[in-house]
Amino acid sequence: MAEQLSNLGLGGDGDEIAAIEEVEATFGVRLDYSDAGNWSTVGDVYASLLRKLSAYEAARPDLWDRFAQAISRETGIDPSRVSLETGLLAEDRLWVHVTNVSAWI
Repeated sequence: MAEQLSNLGLGGDGDEIAAIEEVEATFGVRLDYSDAGNWSTVGDVYASLLRKLSAYEAARPDLWDRFAQAISRETGIDPSRVSLETGLLAEDRLWVHVTNVSAWI
């Protein structure tokens, strides 16, 4: 098993928005951005995704693999190294950009 990453390496410079948009496009949903201020780990975003999926979609055995690929595509890291505990940003900052963009939209 590959060593788990401490963070995805997103910089808080807009690439986090692209990562979330990739998750939304992969699953055909729009996440609830009111949660974004509390997103600090991959698991936090995954929990938001689960709340948007049907029971059928949420139970699919490939759900985690598809999610890990989508959330990590922006940084090009190996999705097999992503876990629920993996941090989102390279630095310990809140998702202010996502929250601000959602207010703008």
